[in-house]
Amino acid sequence: MEKYTNNSEEGESSQVGSIDLVALFFAVYERKWFIIAFAILMTVVAYFSVQNIPDRYQATATLLLGGNQANLVSIRDVYEAGVQRREFLMTQVEMLRSRGIAARVVDDLDLVNHEIFNQAPKSSLKANIKSLFGIEAAVQNAGPEEKARIQRERIINIIAKNIKVSPVRNTKLIKLSYESYSPSLAAAIPNAVARAYIAEQQTVRSDVTEKATSWLSERLESLRDRLELSEHALNQFQQQEDLVDLQGVRGLASQELNETMQQLLEAKRELKDVRLLYNQVRPKDVPEESFLSQPEVLNHPLIQAASQSVTNAQLGVTELARRYGPKHPTMLAAQDELASARAQLRTEIRKLVASIEVDYEQAAQKVYALEAELSGAKSSLQNVAQKEIRYDELKREVEVNRQLYNTFLTRFKETREVSDYETTAARVADPAVIPRRPLASKKQLLILFAFFASAGLGAGIVISLDLLKSGIRDPQDVGRKIGLPLLGMVPELSLKKDEQLDLYTYFDASQPQFSEAIRSLRTGVVLSRMDDKADVICVTSSAPSEGKTTISTNLSFSLGQLEKVLLIDADMRRPSVGRRFSVAPSRPGLADILSGRFTVDECVVKDERSGIDIIPAGIRPEDPQRLLGSSQFQKLIKELRGKYDRIIIDTPPVQAVSDVLVISRLVCSVLYVVRAEETRIGVIRAGISRLLNLGVKPEGVVLNSVVMTRRGAYSDQYYGHYPDYAH
Repeated sequence: MEKYTNNSEEGESSQVGSIDLVALFFAVYERKWFIIAFAILMTVVAYFSVQNIPDRYQATATLLLGGNQANLVSIRDVYEAGVQRREFLMTQVEMLRSRGIAARVVDDLDLVNHEIFNQAPKSSLKANIKSLFGIEAAVQNAGPEEKARIQRERIINIIAKNIKVSPVRNTKLIKLSYESYSPSLAAAIPNAVARAYIAEQQTVRSDVTEKATSWLSERLESLRDRLELSEHALNQFQQQEDLVDLQGVRGLASQELNETMQQLLEAKRELKDVRLLYNQVRPKDVPEESFLSQPEVLNHPLIQAASQSVTNAQLGVTELARRYGPKHPTMLAAQDELASARAQLRTEIRKLVASIEVDYEQAAQKVYALEAELSGAKSSLQNVAQKEIRYDELKREVEVNRQLYNTFLTRFKETREVSDYETTAARVADPAVIPRRPLASKKQLLILFAFFASAGLGAGIVISLDLLKSGIRDPQDVGRKIGLPLLGMVPELSLKKDEQLDLYTYFDASQPQFSEAIRSLRTGVVLSRMDDKADVICVTSSAPSEGKTTISTNLSFSLGQLEKVLLIDADMRRPSVGRRFSVAPSRPGLADILSGRFTVDECVVKDERSGIDIIPAGIRPEDPQRLLGSSQFQKLIKELRGKYDRIIIDTPPVQAVSDVLVISRLVCSVLYVVRAEETRIGVIRAGISRLLNLGVKPEGVVLNSVVMTRRGAYSDQYYGHYPDYAH
């Protein structure tokens, strides 16, 4: 037998679960008649309840917003902010639902004294709660005026709550509807709401126009005074600062500055040219003829004329020198003429140089004077610019005040002209008429709804009760909640009250499903230990009445068809194997063998029909656990293993006594029997945990008493074809 010391994995895996929709479907299907009966009962109750509901009537009036509005002048904008806009339409809808409109309707129709609103209130949960907290008592103890006020407020709240306001899409139409037990009242209230709304809007328009005229008149006086003050301040500032606004205050100053700048630039260009010539003729200690190398000097007309005279005189001296000697009078006269021409040239050069110096000094003085004049013009312009800022500020203030004054003056005249013209904010496009027929009765719909709702409630109750069951519901629950493999499922057989399952049901041809389930369990037991044969098998359960003895007996029958099998009843506290096989209570059994009073052969009983051997529990000992834990029991098991192919031991429940904990350590395999949907999962886990704590892991689980008709899907999956094969 396998030994385990760690059982945390099984404990963890058993916690995982999920809702099985197929199982819930069959749970509902099994109790379908209960659900149908419950639904019919609730439907009958609903039928008689809705018969007492009185008929209700509904009337509808159509209101047209701005139907007769005339497009007069723009003063309408004072109190009309976009009738076409959705925001305006929704605002009017909320106004129609307001308590103010409802109050006008109550007063207009004198609803405080209407019989519909003065009927004795019916007992209800809300009334009972108010009575419990003393609210109704406080109303009854109030004075006549207070009662009238409370009654009026109650009716106002009813009207505001029950009036239906529905705007018609993409139009200015609004539908006003009201439901009442009185046909005349159902028509009167929507019409009264429309009239109250129109009157309210006319009052508001009149008040707004009057207030607008008064306010505009006051504002005009203030704006007129402000405009006059601003104009006076502008004129005074202009005269005080001697400003002329032709092309702007800075126009003249800017023009003077520009002209001075142009003159300065021209003077600087002239100074630059004169300075270049002045620098060329500036040296004083050089001969005058050296200046002739300067183009400005050489190209001067007087210098050119003097130079030509010198050249001519030089040519005359040269020609005369060929004919005359140096002392000849003619030669002397020519030389004197040459000297005179040269002296004249030097004189003209000196005059030209002096003239250049004078021009340079005048040009420099002109630049200096213009620079000084430019600096003054800049200062003057800056001063004017500062004044212009203040001037523009005063001028803008005058313009703004004039615009405001003109605007308000125009609005004032428009308002005064149209103040006597009355327009309706809305009109009744289609008044409500007294309905001749009540609303389409919803009684049949309520009855139908009651049927389906009660059927759903019944199904919900069935599902809730089914989900509250904490036992093993289906084969999948074995792995999810316990963490052990499923070796087999045994169906529940339909028995009469107090009827016991026949001992040889396994051999009954009329119960093929049960027989095939036991054979399947036999196959699972055999195939679970192909390499290491489990020749000693212990069958136990968590609590009594789970069918472990039935499983032990029928598994022995099934194995006995193939092998030599011995069935031992180890439940010496509440033995049942001997009683089922009609063995006399006084016949010796397991307890007698372990106490040494009888041998094995004396205690073995042969069942002729099934062919298996049985060892009953025998005479009940005082301490069965001491006998099962003795070395005699170990020797007995060893001896019997040599005589039989398979030994099946029926043991007490794990949670009842500790006998099985002693026996499980000596066997090869432990089968854990669980009664489907009966044994709580906590009890099952506790029993398996006791085995795991000793290092004994059950071979698998046998799910007993499975209702195949309830879990039809699982019946088809595991045992649906057994009857066909049995025949």
